Amino acid sequence: MKKVQIVLVLIVTLKVAAQTATFSRVDSLLERGRYQIALTELKDVKPQSYLSTYKIGKIYSSIDDHSKAISYYEKSLQLQENYSARLLLGKSYQAIKQYNKAIPIYEEIISQNPENLTLGYQLGKLYVLTNKLDQAKVVFDHLIELDPQNPNYNYQLAIISFKEKDGNGLLKNFLASYKIDSSFVPAVYQLAKTYAALKVQDSARIFLKKGLQLDSLDINLNKLKINELYRERKYHIAVAYLQKIDSLEPDDVFTKKMLARSYFNLGIYDKAEIEFKNLGALDPEDFTHLTFLGHIEKLRKEYRKAKFYYLRAIVTGKKPRDEEYYSLGVLELEQKNLKQAIEMFQKSVKENQRNHQALYQYALSSDSFYADKTIVLERYKDYLNMFEFRDKDITEFVKNRVNQIKKDAFMKGEN
Repeated sequence: MKKVQIVLVLIVTLKVAAQTATFSRVDSLLERGRYQIALTELKDVKPQSYLSTYKIGKIYSSIDDHSKAISYYEKSLQLQENYSARLLLGKSYQAIKQYNKAIPIYEEIISQNPENLTLGYQLGKLYVLTNKLDQAKVVFDHLIELDPQNPNYNYQLAIISFKEKDGNGLLKNFLASYKIDSSFVPAVYQLAKTYAALKVQDSARIFLKKGLQLDSLDINLNKLKINELYRERKYHIAVAYLQKIDSLEPDDVFTKKMLARSYFNLGIYDKAEIEFKNLGALDPEDFTHLTFLGHIEKLRKEYRKAKFYYLRAIVTGKKPRDEEYYSLGVLELEQKNLKQAIEMFQKSVKENQRNHQALYQYALSSDSFYADKTIVLERYKDYLNMFEFRDKDITEFVKNRVNQIKKDAFMKGEN
């Protein structure tokens, strides 16, 4: 009997020693990136243990094959409950955006260790992503108590305020995050963006300047700067910023659009044409690149090409295409096709009744075309009723023209 026990102990000892040797080889292989050989060795381990299945799961996690990782973490937990496998199981569910499966795992771990700051932060973010905002606030308020010098918690509370459409809470929490750490770039960016949206330009500029000093290559901050330069019509400087972020993040729709429009406004039409065509390849549903290509050809006096692009934009576009119809109207005017111009301006007005330029040109072209001024007078009156205070010079011309038409009609009546 004693001999049998000794033999059994020897067998178990040998198996443990064999597994230990395997695990050492596997660790060495993984250090050299030989994960396929490591997987083969681990899968050959007999019997499979919680540690061998856990290590297999970790390898699959490291190559972002989280579905297989989840399978092996669950096998490991069936063999033996262990903290590391459960934590990584939650992280794999989070990685594949199965948040509702990750959340209960994190909740269970935190219930046993409420001071786990890193996992608490991840749980709070998952609550935000799944719109469990009240639970998220509880988590981040608790984290602030435990770790008051971390700016991320107030930052996340600001995101919650945004989701709740609480503007005061949003600004308060972004400022609190910045106060904790004035070098925390996400908070600086959000403050610059928020103040710009609120049209508090001095504050927006201060935070934008600060953010770019902290990280001159931050894409979001550079985009804010580009928008500011574009509004101020500083297109040359905007181009320099756009070229910089284009080298960092090629083929970005915002960059191509703003680069193309900046070149267009600078009159550099060859480069603008190239960028608008690049934009069309990146975002074919945005028909405005066709409109600008039409503008370029019109400026070149290539009227057939311009008309082609405007018509393509009209066919492609789904939102109001008043600019395209208006541009066709101007094109027809330049070619002395007055009747066709009137038709295009009329369509532009129908597309967007708030386009004052289209209504003005509709009336003005009608004035040049029709001998009977009755209809012309009505169109000028329509303009004054809708846009009297929109453009001082146009309004003055229209009023004078209305008076002249009335005077001419009166004089004809006397004759």
